[in-house]
Amino acid sequence: MSFFKSPSFRIAMTHLLSKKRQTIVAMLGVTFGIAIFIFQAGLMSGFQTMFIEQTVNTSANIRIYNDVQGERPSLLDRFHDDGKTWNVVRNQKPEVEDPKLKNGKQLMDIISRHPDVAGVSPFIGSQAIFKLGIAQISGRVSGVEIEKENAIFSVEKYMIEGDLRKLETTPNGIILGEGLAMKLGAKVGDNMFVVSPKGIGLDLKVVGIHKSGIVELDNSRAYINIRNAQKLLNVDGSYITDLNIKLKDINKAKPLSVYFQEKFGYTAQDWESANANIFSVFKIQNMVTYLIIASILIVSGFGIFNILMMIIYEKLPDIAILKATGFKDKDIRTIFLTESLVIGILGGLLGLAVGYALQQIVGHIKMDVRGFVAMEYLQFNSSPAFFVFAYMFGLLATALAGYIPARKASKVDAIDIIRSK
Repeated sequence: MSFFKSPSFRIAMTHLLSKKRQTIVAMLGVTFGIAIFIFQAGLMSGFQTMFIEQTVNTSANIRIYNDVQGERPSLLDRFHDDGKTWNVVRNQKPEVEDPKLKNGKQLMDIISRHPDVAGVSPFIGSQAIFKLGIAQISGRVSGVEIEKENAIFSVEKYMIEGDLRKLETTPNGIILGEGLAMKLGAKVGDNMFVVSPKGIGLDLKVVGIHKSGIVELDNSRAYINIRNAQKLLNVDGSYITDLNIKLKDINKAKPLSVYFQEKFGYTAQDWESANANIFSVFKIQNMVTYLIIASILIVSGFGIFNILMMIIYEKLPDIAILKATGFKDKDIRTIFLTESLVIGILGGLLGLAVGYALQQIVGHIKMDVRGFVAMEYLQFNSSPAFFVFAYMFGLLATALAGYIPARKASKVDAIDIIRSK
């Protein structure tokens, strides 16, 4: 408390109050820099967090499937490859490879007993044509055991119409994604026709509409019972194309995917690898956002620098008098550093309040955003870490901006100034 009663602090405040307009402009530079940082960082982080949560909740942490390769070496290459001759096979017809997981149910039992696995759900995926009246839309059917699917992916949480369990109790039930239902003009209770790539069709009844929030899925995906999926593809009851795995700790997805792939010989893809392109976009977004915000704070720092330099030139006679009355170089330096820090502290606190207010105001405006995901309201991350980082960065910028003027003021020669007057 003694510092606030010291002559250095009182002189610094007198300088700031004597130039109210310049002081307010400098404070506003810090305020808006910090407010924009909190708003932008909160918006980017909030969107990314929501996307990751929806991705984790609606898709497998690890997906095991038979990766059918389009190009495979010929038998001649396999058995006659000495490195000295060329093997030429014309009009080669690739062997038809079934995407079925052999012994899929046994694999499911083994995986479900792993201590890090929360649940496993069998899955059959296929392209299909959905017909309702004159509407005809292409999409994908997801054949599932709905109770297992719901246990690990909380499918029921995203139901907006109908009853999830009717997919199990209704022999010919189907649950449509919201976007797909809108394209077809389908409602709960409607009858429709679904045709598989093999030309097999089934009459199905809409028992529910599902909205995951991921637009691409909602526009094309429909859930049907796994038995009906097997009928559409004309396969037996042991036919499974994928195993979707939910983990107790999603951070173990990558090492466990490597382990399962080596153990079972099938492709195991973790959720981060499946969404690698989107996450790379997020990294670029974050880098650009932080560069822009840092630039704003640096510009505000230059504003503080200019204002303090002007104060020094205007107050040269005062500095000379202070030195003549016994103030040392470090005291003069303290005065101008105090001025920059007062601007940074007050401007920073106001910036925190403005940034938080912007998040709350914009976060309550209904926008109905549709991109990677669908959102009615923008999601913000109001983590205290953002506020602390923004405030400390603002203080650092103002301290650095004030250091050079303070150092210059401390080196002013009082005798030269007095002689010039």
